[in-house]
This record gives sequence, structure tokens and C-alpha cells, in this order.
Amino acid sequence: MELIKTNANSPLCGEITVKVEKLKVWASEEKSWWKRKPSKPKTIIINNVTDCIKTGEFLAIIGPSGAGKTTFLVSLAGKCTLPSEGVITVNGRNVNDLPQGTVEILPQFDVFMDCLSVMEHLIFMTEMRLGSLKTSANEMILNTIISDVKLKSLERTFIRSLSGGERRLLSLASSLLSSPQILICDEPTSGLDSYNASLVVGVLKNISKTGKIVICSVHQPSSDLFKEFNSISLMSEGKLLFHGTHDDCRMLFESVNLRCPKNYNTAEFYIKAVSSNPTVNENYVDRILENYRNRLHASDETCCETSSAATSQFQVCKRSWARQVQILLWRFSIRLRRNITFLVMSLLLSTVIGAAVIGICFAGSTGTSQRGVQNLRGFLWLLCSEVSFSMSYSALFAFENELSLFKREAGMYAVFSYFIAKFLSEIPRCIILPIPYITIATSTVYMPNYTLTALELYIALLLTGLASTAYGLGMGAMFISLGLMGDVMPCADLPLFLMSGAFLRISSLPIWLYPVKYGSHFYYAMDALSNIYWRQIGEIDCPTNVTTNCLKDGAAVLMENGYSSNFIVQDSLGLLLVATMWCLLGYYGLKREERKGYAY
Repeated sequence: MELIKTNANSPLCGEITVKVEKLKVWASEEKSWWKRKPSKPKTIIINNVTDCIKTGEFLAIIGPSGAGKTTFLVSLAGKCTLPSEGVITVNGRNVNDLPQGTVEILPQFDVFMDCLSVMEHLIFMTEMRLGSLKTSANEMILNTIISDVKLKSLERTFIRSLSGGERRLLSLASSLLSSPQILICDEPTSGLDSYNASLVVGVLKNISKTGKIVICSVHQPSSDLFKEFNSISLMSEGKLLFHGTHDDCRMLFESVNLRCPKNYNTAEFYIKAVSSNPTVNENYVDRILENYRNRLHASDETCCETSSAATSQFQVCKRSWARQVQILLWRFSIRLRRNITFLVMSLLLSTVIGAAVIGICFAGSTGTSQRGVQNLRGFLWLLCSEVSFSMSYSALFAFENELSLFKREAGMYAVFSYFIAKFLSEIPRCIILPIPYITIATSTVYMPNYTLTALELYIALLLTGLASTAYGLGMGAMFISLGLMGDVMPCADLPLFLMSGAFLRISSLPIWLYPVKYGSHFYYAMDALSNIYWRQIGEIDCPTNVTTNCLKDGAAVLMENGYSSNFIVQDSLGLLLVATMWCLLGYYGLKREERKGYAY
């Protein structure tokens, strides 16, 4: 871990001012290459918004559905990937240039690794964001946050067992670890009952009292919850119609002859008043917007005066990539331990049954007879294919279920560290999978020097499993966003396993196709397995009444298939090269997903 002191890039302290100037966000038009007209026109989401938010505000952003609330929040957090104009500054500095953790966003939907406990998740987040928990300061920060968000009694509870409100509080605790100066919450009470909603809002209100800015979008809050906020922003059709106190909002609406009836939810009244409804006089919206702009212009000078607040020294934690890999592996290992019984049983049952079927079908086969040559070729191919396909297809979907979590945690750790940790977490499967095939299937066929040969075959299958895992992870990462992994991979499998030599003679390939074999893990695997077995067969029986050409020894079998003579070096380096190639492709696939931006 490295601790780097920052000055110009340090988090903010003292008075905080968020200033939004002429913000405009839109979705670009979508146009198919075979059509002249766009299939989806350009859509304005945020329309020329100007605003100023100050220290201590507990701000509720309300408005009808489609008003642009979520896009506005994401823009305030500096995580919007849509095309935009205008600028958002925090104390005079662009929000995109602030150090990580200064502004935190709490999305509407929580994403966790559900098999972890509350404390395990928070330990992971602390280790990544703050540094080692062995440091007393970091331990104190974690314990304080757990107490503040009322999670002390749930430390050992699995995340999958938490209620909606408890999951919200856990997300909040994760966001507070970096001590953000600005906390942005997208509908923090959505889907919660009144008790849990009140609990979450109460915690957020207490945070705003510590001198931070807390901004929440709220969908139809109850009257009691709405009163907890000390300021309101009202949005409609991408426009900011109002930002101020409850009293200011009430007086503004009354100035245009809109009065909320007694015992009526004021938030619901405001939302209905600015909704796109033919029965509502649209002039109200225009007049509210005009009054707000005049008010903002009058207070703009005051907003600017506080925009030069001082910054303070702060220590930013930078974890080395090796430490990141270690922490990620720790999290993956917890999931493995929690599911170890199911994984081992399913793995052993499928492989044991498969190995038993292969052993029964090839029982008594020997490579010392002409009839046995074909049998042993098929036997070795089945060993290779079972391990290769099992490992590659189990790794293929490794990233799919974690994509949302990966994009939520973007920037917390390096993509390289994540991919390496994921690859390393698959190694136990590579170690276990070949064992039943070696112990069961090989015991039914003739194998010279059985113990040594079985060990060599196991090592070859282990290396094959590693290369196959890299192949599956690479394909999964490249096509994860399209959901086409299961469709694309079989198309890639076909030319690769045809290079194995099990179905056609490699030596008979046309010269332009010959190099393809060097990118096939099937080729290196079959080359290694075949050499291990056939180089020990000194003589093969050749009946005198056979009219076809006889293969006289194992070397002739290898020559006929076109396998190499220096197989140990070539196949070991070849499998390593293939694994490296697919790991690099997988890394760039994940890097592309990271560049797409934060998943909210």
C-alpha cells in the first residue's frame, strides 16, 4: 500500500459549493447502417439546468417520471457517459477532476456479492478504499460507520438474508468509508416500507448535519419524509423549475395561484402540478421556471463568493496490483467456501460418471494392436475434450453474473487485478477436474509404466485446463455485453478442435491453414497426450493378412497424425502462449466494459 499526500487534488473541507452552469445532456440519435432515417431521434434529457447547492443541504429532488432526475444525479457525481454541454464545479473545480471518494453516489438498485456477510463486505471495501484494517485508524472508521448506520447487530448476517432497508444501509455504509463531502442518493427509499424508509432518511439527515451535502431523488415521498429535507428541487421534462426551501416553494406556487389543499401531500401536489397533463395550464410551468431563474440570478453572486473554499491535506490510499489481487482472491475464496459442497459434488458426479462411461467403452483397449490404435486415439481425444470443454464453458459465464458489480466498483481496483484474480480462482477446478479421468478411465486401458504415464497425463490435462480456462474467460469478457458468448464460442470451437489431429491429419492441411493450429489449445493438448502415450509403444502387431498399411510402432502413429517430436518444450510453451493470448483479449474486453462507465 502506498500513501500519497495530495494538495491540489485533495478532498474538500469547510464550506462546499456545487455549481451547475447551463448543463445539457442528451441521448444521441440511433441510426442503422442500412437506413437513412434514424431509428431513434436525438433526445434531450437535461435541458439547460443552472443551479447552486451549498454545505449542509439535505436536498430532495422530485418530479414526474422521465423528468431527468437520475441523469442529473449521475451528472452531479461526474459519472454520466452521455454527451453533454455545460460544467459542474465543486468549489471552483470540475467535478470530473476531483479525487475518487470526494463525491459518492448511491444508486437505486443495490448490487452485492450476496454470499458474503455484512462484515466481510465492509472489510473488503475498507481494505480497497482505506488500506489495511490492521491500522487502528481504519478499524475505528469502520466501527464508527457500522454504529452510525445501525448495522452492528447484522455484522454476521449474510447479505442475501437482508431486507431492502438493511441493504440500503449497507450500500450507504460502503459509500461513507471514503468520507465523501457530497453524497448523492438515487431514490434511497424506493421499495421500502415506512419504517425502513424513515430509518434511511434519518441516517442521511444526520450525515447532512455534519457539514456534508446530501442530495436525494425521491419518488412520491410521504408527507412526513418530505418534511425531513431542508431544501427541494423540482424537475420536469429535463428542466429545473425550482430549488429552495419548503416555504419558498410554497410561496412560489401560491404566486401563480397554485395552493396545496390542507391534509394533502405537498410533494405529490408539486409533482402533479408540473406533470405533462392537458388539464394543467402549461403557463404555470413557464411562470414557475421564470420566477426561479430570476431568483437564481439574484443569488448567483453569493454562490460564487463561497466557491473558493480552502482544501486540506489528505492521504489517498493506493493499493498495489498484487495486493488488489490478494483482496479479490479473498472475496472469491469466501464464495468458494460457502458453495464448496455443491461445487465438489457436482464436479465429481459429472466427471466420475463421464470417466466411468469412457472407461467402460474403452475397457481392454491396447495400443499394441492395429485395432487398438484407433481406440486409443479416440480415448485420448475424449480425455482432452472433456477437460477442455468443461473448463472453457464453466469459465465462459464467470463474468456475466458479476458485470453489474464490476462496473459499480470501477476504479476501486485495476481491471488487470480483477482478471488475474478471477483466473486464479478457477485454478482449483483445473486441479480437481482431471483426477477422475486419470484414476478411473485410464485404469481400464493398457498403459505402459502406468504410474509415471498417469502422472504425465495428469500434468498435461492440468495445463490444458489452464489454457481452456483462459480461453473461456477471454471469450466471455469480449462478448459479455452482447450476451452472445454461448453463440459465438461454438463457432470458435470448430476450427480450433479440428486442429487437434483427432479428425484429420494435420500434415494434410493446406499451407495457408497450417498456422491456425498454433492458436489451438486442442492441438497442443492432443500433441502432448499422444506423445506421452505413443512414444512408449515400441511395437504394434501387424497381421500378415491385412491389406492396408500397418503402423509398426508409436512413432509411426505420431508421424501419421503430424504431431511434433520436441513435444515437451513446444506444447508447454504453446499452452502458455495460448493462455496468455486469451487473457490479454479478456483483459481488453473488460477494459472496454469499464470505459462504458458506471453502472447505475
